[in-house]
Order: sequence, then structure tokens, then C-alpha cells
Amino acid sequence: MSVQLNKFHYADYIVFVAMLIFSAFIGLIFGWLNRKKQSTNDFLLGGGDLKVFPVGISILASFTSAISILGFSAEMYRYGTIYWMITFSYPLTQGLTALVFIPLFHGLKITSAYQYLELRFHKYVRTTASVIFSLQMFLYMSVALYTPALAIEQVTDIPLVYSIGNV
Repeated sequence: MSVQLNKFHYADYIVFVAMLIFSAFIGLIFGWLNRKKQSTNDFLLGGGDLKVFPVGISILASFTSAISILGFSAEMYRYGTIYWMITFSYPLTQGLTALVFIPLFHGLKITSAYQYLELRFHKYVRTTASVIFSLQMFLYMSVALYTPALAIEQVTDIPLVYSIGNV
């Protein structure tokens, strides 16, 4: 008995490509509109014009990856509704971070937690935390790229190697 997997239909490809083009278009438009902003302060801090809410939402969106979107449903299916505890706590911790740490960093005129670690403790603490975070992000990004690439391979028959390169 053969199981037929759902594959992309031509309409799915049209929507998928349109979404990619639209996303690239948004990036190009904002890149063109903000081409005058060339300093580090403008790039990392938005010129100091951004309020707490948009920065907090940006942080929340940047850490919501394909792993979260694809993995939450699998976890709920496998382990049941106990996973709702994480689902409810995720926005609370992100909101608390946005309301506590972002104003602290903004008030100190620093751009990262590593600068805060250096101010609060020592340069060696900053370097150690940076190395640990870089290693963790290297491992995380390998999974974060593999997960959507695997999903793309399943529905489009694009080989996994090309899917990873295009994610």
C-alpha cells in the first residue's frame, strides 16, 4: 500500500513565489528609503527613535522560527496539552524582556547584552558570553535551516541541499 504525500500544485507555487517576491520587495523598499542611515547607531538602535513596543515585537518575531511553527504542533500531538504551558509562558517572557531589558539598554545607550556584561562585570565575562552564544547560535541555526528545508523538500521535490541553500 503506497501513501501519496501532498505535493505543491501550480497555484501553491504561484503563492509561494509571490510571497518571496513580496518579502524581497519590502526589504528593497525599506533599504531604499533608509539608505541615508549609515551609522552604527542608526542601524542598531534605529537612530534612537524606536519605542519599546516595536522593538519588543521585533525581538519576538525574530525568535519565532520554523522550528517553533513546525515543532509546536508535533509536540502538542505527541505530549498533549501540557505543552500549552510553554505556549502561554513564551509571550509573557518575551514581553517581560521587552519591558525590562530594552528600556535598561536604551537608557544606558548600549546595543547589546554583551556591552552590559562588560559594564557590569568585566571584559572577560563579555568575551566568554559571546563565545558561548556564538556556539549556541551555530548549532541552533543548523537546525533552524534544516527544518524548513526538509518541509520544502517534502512538498516541492526540491532536493534538500538546494532547499537549505535557498532558505
